[in-house]
Amino acid sequence: MMFGTREGFDYLECRGCGSLQIDEAPADLDRYYAAPYYTSETGSPQQADVEPSAFRGAWSRLRLRHGALPRLISGRRYARFDWFRHTGTGLDDAILDVGCGAGRLTYRLAAEGFDHLVGIDPRFEGSVGADDSSPRFERTSLFDHEGRYRLVMAHHSFEHLADPRAGFDAFARLVEPDGYLLLRIPIADCWARQEYGPDWVQLDAPRHLHLHTRRSIEFLARRSGFRVEQVSDDSGPFQIWGSELYRRDIPLSEAGPRGRQILTLRERLAARLRARRLRRIQQGDQACFYLRRTADG
Repeated sequence: MMFGTREGFDYLECRGCGSLQIDEAPADLDRYYAAPYYTSETGSPQQADVEPSAFRGAWSRLRLRHGALPRLISGRRYARFDWFRHTGTGLDDAILDVGCGAGRLTYRLAAEGFDHLVGIDPRFEGSVGADDSSPRFERTSLFDHEGRYRLVMAHHSFEHLADPRAGFDAFARLVEPDGYLLLRIPIADCWARQEYGPDWVQLDAPRHLHLHTRRSIEFLARRSGFRVEQVSDDSGPFQIWGSELYRRDIPLSEAGPRGRQILTLRERLAARLRARRLRRIQQGDQACFYLRRTADG
């Protein structure tokens, strides 16, 4: 439904943990990752986004040290610094971005002073750079990459893996002892899935091969030597307005940014208010998992 092909796909639900798995992934899955898939969300990074400065580096160290800085001072766009505070990750620590897409987040972190960044994506189309450069990109998969990192991040890429258990084993190989895995994913144990069923926008068939729950992530973490230390709801109004579009049989590609060509201002505001309520009660459809790699694995 993202691009309006309206193809049908079956999903299976685990009776033990409630997670969802596509019954049969298409043999030609690459065609569902055409150029519009990346440009619709990330666009192409600009060179201006890459250049660090002494001032931005100092400001980043301040934000890492003082988590209580008011949002009016630090800015909501810097809420991502919570990821690094919660994991004890500094500007000089090695960070891997798994499924980096066009590299926009990786470039932004480089501009903010993080100087040991690697992004990997089998569909990365930019310049990969030299081995000693930062940020550096590799056109490779999670399973083929080598290295050890203080923090491995997977921002909405884990649900695209065909084998979640093999994915966690690869994470365990890449995260150094006492390091962290930061996993941001859509989750199936949420209000939106119950309300919208097959019209739930985060199903994103057939690209999302697995839709996990808190319970399934805890299971995968334990068997791979990780401990779930914290889970935070970081969902937004997309779960509402995107699902409303699908319920009306309208593809995202026809609705404009944030559904503005279809949804009224009142509908968009209502979606935002409901999303806030869902976050407060931890019933949103996206979560950020902070997983610590135990010293002995």
